[in-house]
Amino acid sequence: MNDIIETPPSPYWMLQFIVKHGDWIAIVCGALPLLASIAAVALFSVPSWGIVAGVVGSAFLFLLMRSFVELVRVIVDMLLPK
Repeated sequence: MNDIIETPPSPYWMLQFIVKHGDWIAIVCGALPLLASIAAVALFSVPSWGIVAGVVGSAFLFLLMRSFVELVRVIVDMLLPK
């Protein structure tokens, strides 16, 4: 007989991933508009106000992602079985 008992994979693996790595996901998603605006200014001769737009977009996206991560953490903490 097989003595190894395998546990089935969690149906909520993405929620667990967001709970574990959400802080880094928010930082990376927040940095992408800024990096894209810097690249656009450097490579495509976009006016320098593009960097300001990138900063505003980065701040907005970071705050949006942080609130999403916190919402997922509350859902996982309160509703999913442990």
